[in-house]
Amino acid sequence: MGLFDRFKKKAPEPAPKSEWPKPPREDTMALLLMDRVLKNVGPAIEQLRKTFGERSVSGIDRSHPKVPAFTVTVDGLEFWCSYLPMPVPKEERDIAVMAQHNLFLSPERQEAFCNHKSFWVLAQKGGGKTLEGKRRACWDFSLVCAALLELEGAVGVSVTNTALLVSKENYLSRRAQMEEVGRDDPDYFPVPLWVWFYRGLQEDKPTIQTQGLAEFGLPELGFFDPELPVEDTLNYLFTMSSWQVTGKQLYRNMALIPLTEEIEVVSKQEGDTIFFIGG
Repeated sequence: MGLFDRFKKKAPEPAPKSEWPKPPREDTMALLLMDRVLKNVGPAIEQLRKTFGERSVSGIDRSHPKVPAFTVTVDGLEFWCSYLPMPVPKEERDIAVMAQHNLFLSPERQEAFCNHKSFWVLAQKGGGKTLEGKRRACWDFSLVCAALLELEGAVGVSVTNTALLVSKENYLSRRAQMEEVGRDDPDYFPVPLWVWFYRGLQEDKPTIQTQGLAEFGLPELGFFDPELPVEDTLNYLFTMSSWQVTGKQLYRNMALIPLTEEIEVVSKQEGDTIFFIGG
């Protein structure tokens, strides 16, 4: 059994065209990478209590001399945290390969991810039974990650079931935006903390696609052979992804979708992805 197998579930079968939205994955998990080996987890516990209250950390388990663990409670949800004083095993997650394919990592940040020395495993069990529940779990999960990223030596976050890596600087910037907007905004969700945006190929044509929306029980999205500048295409994908996660819009097969007054795209489903053609 692999290191993280107990947190994984068998991937669901591809959904029929009419089945979305479907139940999201109930459990949520991420890794938080450090550029050093910590002497102890005391500063992390102190930081979490400072952020979420004195009673937020419980169940501190130091029975394993090198792998301490504890539970953080935020907004009524429990998050299990464990620290491992070693790099992420390559057979579990090849951080170096992932870093090469993340569009928003500078060369310096890529190098920092590749050279990490230890990591945290963060998991929330069972909070994502519905889309609303998954949003809530991921929102609070983001706050836990952001609190730990305040630690000296934190590098960034690797999100499970995606190739997404988010640097400390980017993550804390998004956390500030979350605080400014607030969780009650019906149109906002911190998509870049949970969804990977990448360049791909489909039928030998370039694409820009998402990976991570399936965690929410939603179709992945992509632009097929886009003609728009990459920055514009990414902005549309950010917005479309956020609208799906917040429940404002669900994209379906063979729909005509206006991007601007002059530009419309047609959606076409390929497997579990909705591609937009014509933009």
